[in-house]
Amino acid sequence: MKETITYLIKVRNGPFDLYLTNKPLIPEDASYSRNQSRAREFNGLEDASIDMTEHIAIKKVVTETTEYEEVDNEF
Repeated sequence: MKETITYLIKVRNGPFDLYLTNKPLIPEDASYSRNQSRAREFNGLEDASIDMTEHIAIKKVVTETTEYEEVDNEF
């Protein structure tokens, strides 16, 4: 079983959910979207300048499994 963990960054205490869509080198370069599917996924190792006192990290875990089964003449 393969497990991949990434993080989405959301604005803390906003009037609505805003997700970070880029990897800003300085806080002023941050871009946001209300659409969670447009949020940039961070693996925790990137060099990004994000003020985490104003943001919340949301952990995303994707689990991938591969299953094998013997079959009789299904071809």
